Amino acid sequence: MTNDEKILYHLEKYCNLLSKVFPEESVENFVSDFGERLALCPRGLEKGAGGTAGELVSFSLNVAQKSKELAAGMCDVRSSVRVALVHELGRLGDLEEELYHHQESSWHQEKLNQFYKYNPKCKKMNLAHRTLYLLQKYNFPLTQDEWISIAVSQGMHLPENSFYGQSAGALTALIQFSRSLVLDSNS
Repeated sequence: MTNDEKILYHLEKYCNLLSKVFPEESVENFVSDFGERLALCPRGLEKGAGGTAGELVSFSLNVAQKSKELAAGMCDVRSSVRVALVHELGRLGDLEEELYHHQESSWHQEKLNQFYKYNPKCKKMNLAHRTLYLLQKYNFPLTQDEWISIAVSQGMHLPENSFYGQSAGALTALIQFSRSLVLDSNS
């Protein structure tokens, strides 16, 4: 399977799963506006840290799979899949601008392994806030636990998340553990 075929396969699988756990109209509108950007979006700047085309969707699918496997008896499986699929959509950027642009500098590519750079035209927001903004803009309904899990999905070590402490709940713990397992398996 070529890389382009893999990207399209992952996108189709992602959209099908998304339609099973969120309202179809919301998913259709979102994919209509973000389809190509969603398909090609990386997760980061560097190749080893998600800096390849299609990595956002691939990572989200892997976290959803791991969350589904671990959720039984811990929290609602459907909620775990919902949060896993959307918790990093803020990496797409905002409604007008992509968050990541291709890095043209050969020095950055060769010396730092950076194949993407941040788009200075994209409004600054932390990842969770941008994700939650996009989800509400496209009418993706969330429970309170799902909202909190997305809000703190990038880790409890971040100062803005410390407020939640141990009270964030089982869904939050599951998503963060699933993310760490997927990240560890990618290293």
